[in-house]
Amino acid sequence: MTTLIGGEMLAWSDLDGSHGPAPSGGDALPSLLATASGRTLVAGPHSPQVLAALPAADVTVLIRGDADVAAFTGPAVLCGSLEKLAAEPAFDTIIALDGLDRLHSAEAPPFTWDETFTQLLALLKPDGRLLLGHENLFGVHRLTALPPTPADADWVVPDDHDPARPAGHTRLLSRLTEAGLHVSRDYAAYPSLASPAVLLSAEALTQRAVSGVLSAALASAFRTTADTLSDPVRLSTAALRHDLAAALAPAWFVIAERGTPQPSATAPDAVIASAPVELSALPPGRTLNDHLLAAAQRRDLPAMRELLTAWQSGPSAEVPATHLVVTPASSAPAALTPLAPAGEPLTALRAFAAEAIAAGYAHLWPIPADEAELTTVLAGMTGRELDPTEVPPASPPAPHTIAGLLADRERLTRELAEAKAKHSWYEKMLLHREAELKRVRQMNALLSATVPGKAAAGLVGGLRAGKRAVRSVVRRTRGT
Repeated sequence: MTTLIGGEMLAWSDLDGSHGPAPSGGDALPSLLATASGRTLVAGPHSPQVLAALPAADVTVLIRGDADVAAFTGPAVLCGSLEKLAAEPAFDTIIALDGLDRLHSAEAPPFTWDETFTQLLALLKPDGRLLLGHENLFGVHRLTALPPTPADADWVVPDDHDPARPAGHTRLLSRLTEAGLHVSRDYAAYPSLASPAVLLSAEALTQRAVSGVLSAALASAFRTTADTLSDPVRLSTAALRHDLAAALAPAWFVIAERGTPQPSATAPDAVIASAPVELSALPPGRTLNDHLLAAAQRRDLPAMRELLTAWQSGPSAEVPATHLVVTPASSAPAALTPLAPAGEPLTALRAFAAEAIAAGYAHLWPIPADEAELTTVLAGMTGRELDPTEVPPASPPAPHTIAGLLADRERLTRELAEAKAKHSWYEKMLLHREAELKRVRQMNALLSATVPGKAAAGLVGGLRAGKRAVRSVVRRTRGT
């Protein structure tokens, strides 16, 4: 059943992605929706496939575009703007995983984030539960993205200058606490608010023993072909190493309860590869990529050779170094635990060569090498002879980054300067040798014009004639 509550937007859709970001979705969200119970309000654009995972039977969906009504066949649908919902009875659970930026109509007054939050919270029962998504306007996704083209829905842009809008993870939790909510779980979400693939709880981010699995999960989350300012994988994994993964997360998801927390389904410690995981079940250790780059940074060739040999001589030779966890062992060699399937031959080794060059760690090898040449050097460190022509191209091609393009420009500028210097040296040497040859020819001409020179020329001619005569006599003698 559909009810028009006022403020509905005609011929508008938030679900098809044509007017702005895609609706909140992704395989990571059903693990959070399992905590919903009782009469539930889903506020804002959410993918119908995600809502299918809701365990609650009494579900009401609030949307603002009338074109999206047909996408929801099971739950009750309220079409309109959030401020028109004040007369609706309170809900046991409110789900706003898309955030608070798409809850009002274009004709509605320009409500601030805090005003919208207050309106939403007024619909929650005294013992209700809130599932809230919040975009980080200073997250990795924004720090590395190229300037976007404004979308149709950007008539109101999230205002990072609004002091009432929580500008960080700590401020978001404080605002919820001030509103009388008890935060039972909060997650750092990657790579975006609309389509999170990895959810890491505060407890997970403090467990440095499993940093390898978390780093590999972040590397997988940012697989994209879009060009960026800089590599988001490198920035996000660096943030994880420096305990900034929560502060620089693209978004946060919070499960909060008003009043005394009620028994509910247990939220997972983390969601990786679309599946909830428990920290105790994760293999400990850092990634092989982290160990290799640390050895390169220390210029520790023996350690680098040992790691490369263990990698390339084992069954995980074609698994990327970013998805291999080195589990330390006291009495045996460290074990390599793969977190991804094997790829094409030499692709994983080339990927590490590209990482070493892009991250500035190729100084360990004192030769100016590209990815293919460095791959042959790395293979040679393991005892394998390889020609650069045997190294396959990167598949799929890595997206361009402005930082990478600038580095390529600097490299090409340096190589061009070196080529120009060599050309100048060769040209100078050629002119010098031509001058020397001209001087020798002039000297020969001058000496040939003198009396001794003419006598010497006659003597040389006589010797040559005598030599020819002797050869003629010898041939006649042999003929007889």
